[in-house]
Amino acid sequence: MIRLLLLAIIICAGLFLGPMLVDQKGYVLIAVDDWTIESSVVVMVMVILIFYACLQFLEWALVNLLSLWGRTRYWFGWRKHQLAQQKTLSSLLDLAGGRFALAEKNSARYASLSDQPMLNYLTAANAAQHLGKREQRDKYLASAASIKSDDSALIATHLKMLRADGDTEQSASWLATQPTSVLEQPEILALALPIYQQTKQWPLVLSSATKLLKNKLLSQQEHADIEIEAHLALLDAAADESLDNLHAYYKKLTRKQRNNINLYRRYAELVVKLKGISEVEASYFKLLRKKENACLIPVLMNVKSDELQNCCDKLIALESVFDDCVLFYSTVAHLYTGMRQWDLAKSWYMKAIALEPSATLYHKLAFAQQQLGEETGALASFNHSLKY
Repeated sequence: MIRLLLLAIIICAGLFLGPMLVDQKGYVLIAVDDWTIESSVVVMVMVILIFYACLQFLEWALVNLLSLWGRTRYWFGWRKHQLAQQKTLSSLLDLAGGRFALAEKNSARYASLSDQPMLNYLTAANAAQHLGKREQRDKYLASAASIKSDDSALIATHLKMLRADGDTEQSASWLATQPTSVLEQPEILALALPIYQQTKQWPLVLSSATKLLKNKLLSQQEHADIEIEAHLALLDAAADESLDNLHAYYKKLTRKQRNNINLYRRYAELVVKLKGISEVEASYFKLLRKKENACLIPVLMNVKSDELQNCCDKLIALESVFDDCVLFYSTVAHLYTGMRQWDLAKSWYMKAIALEPSATLYHKLAFAQQQLGEETGALASFNHSLKY
């Protein structure tokens, strides 16, 4: 561009100065040994301009001639590259349209020439997954991993496929080998959380759920449900070790969690099984004064024999609170059964049946009647149970 501009300026200058120089008598003389050239100034200027123009043309022709071989050489590579791009896009459309065999063939064949080989291999892997070709699918995933093993799209795709295989243990083992930086990505955590739950990796469940809540991928209710599920399981695990571990884990919970009635119920049940109700008796019966805490009543089903009378008396004292609760009456009857006080057990089972008859209650009533020698009444209760 600069050269053309310079040439244009020279030509304009020549056109302006040419007529002025025509009337001058000056000339140009060039002598080399016996060889001489003599010309007017105007002619010499025109010769120089023509020579410069020819030199520019010769340079242009030489450059294009030399580059012609390079352009010809790379034309076939460029053509393959363009075809690879077209096949990559068409493979995605084939995959979406259910043409899985064609999608796998084209995406895998042109992966080495594509600008996005990762996309080609993931497309091929998805197509192979739909075709049930797991071995081939894994080869495509391995090829994609050789490009960038920590790519989030690759991790998510691989994880979805492992979950689809239904092998939870294998999915969990594979997750354990992945970089922490990848596993902390919210999209990956959302896929990993159900696997952690199924394999009972409760610490990971709790941390994952908290991160998903912060990223608004879990609702408050969903997070609360998952949190309760994990803490219930961890309470069981602590109780399997020792009573001290159970107490220690429960005390580590937040105040809000300790006040959760479901967590407290499990804690109380475990303490009763390991030690007896004495260690939780005060807090247990204090909570039981509220009707909404009726779910705590079954905890008494596991009290030890020497605690039955005390618990039974304290529970009966709450009859005004649970006067319409079948669970209350059936539990009192159960405690009397444990003490082999059949007449009282019979009476309380009949109160429970009056509220809500069921086959289970009639069976238990019949058993108490048998112990009392009331064969006719027991037979009638067994017959009533057949209606439910």
